[in-house]
Amino acid sequence: MKKFDRVTAILLQLQTRSVVRAKDLADLFDVTERTIYRDIRTLENAGVPIGAEPGVGYYLDKSYQLPPVMFSRDEAAAMLIGSKIIENQVDGETKAEFQQAMSKVRSVLDSSDRQYLDIIDDDIAVHVPRIAALSAHADKWLRDCRTALSCMQPMSIEYAGRVAQASTTREVEPVGLYFYSHHWHLIGWCRLREGYRDFRLDRISQLRILGEQFRHRDYRNLKEYLQREPQYESLHEIKLLFSREAAQFVDEQRYYYGFVEELITDEGVEMTFLVPYLPYFAGWLLQYSDGVDVLSGDEIRPVIATLLASLSEHWAQKPDDA
Repeated sequence: MKKFDRVTAILLQLQTRSVVRAKDLADLFDVTERTIYRDIRTLENAGVPIGAEPGVGYYLDKSYQLPPVMFSRDEAAAMLIGSKIIENQVDGETKAEFQQAMSKVRSVLDSSDRQYLDIIDDDIAVHVPRIAALSAHADKWLRDCRTALSCMQPMSIEYAGRVAQASTTREVEPVGLYFYSHHWHLIGWCRLREGYRDFRLDRISQLRILGEQFRHRDYRNLKEYLQREPQYESLHEIKLLFSREAAQFVDEQRYYYGFVEELITDEGVEMTFLVPYLPYFAGWLLQYSDGVDVLSGDEIRPVIATLLASLSEHWAQKPDDA
């Protein structure tokens, strides 16, 4: 990226965020922090009023305003594609808000660029597995969670774990929202369990934002939490190799088990899964017998072996022995 483009982009970052750290800008533009310091001085020399708070970051004086931002044709097209990807991964309210935002983007484009978007709109589609569509409908607490996060307010929730588990009342100090396995998850400090927990939004039956504020404990945000908790205990990454024959029968079932991506190779089809509950995943894999093997994520092997031993013992019994 040329210096002029980077300096302009830094100015946009300052306008859209209350505080920006030099390290974050350096990571964003893949340059050194020293380069960011020089770019900031370039903006200051051009008359842009930039403030700095030691240990916090840079900010733009509230009195300074940039003229309305125009979108290029490619930027608008990228946003259109993004809207199609996420529209079935959010609740109805968020989807409507995004569609309204896209309408505003279209309104500032010139007529030829608007016509371009209209043409490609009907020619771009994203396949949505049935489970993904159902999940988006169920994850109805996104707006409330966003509000609690921004205001640093705890929430009282009625939460049920897996099927048949009774719901419990929890008070949660939210850290962030995390989307995986076709569901939105709330990561936060659970006051009942006195530890960080993962709450699937579709398992929350009631939610109420409490009229108080909390102070951050160990992590300021979700990004910091994920960086400092690399072994995220509720997720196991399992990479499998399906034979071409077995892969034909996987179809959309895989989306129920944390499917992430696939790669077709000479040996078969590699599939990667993020798995929250190993025994459930192991039971699904058994139907493919020797048509699947584990490439990485060996923690699934003893779970499968235990399940096989249990099945062998069960089916080896005669009716009179049961």
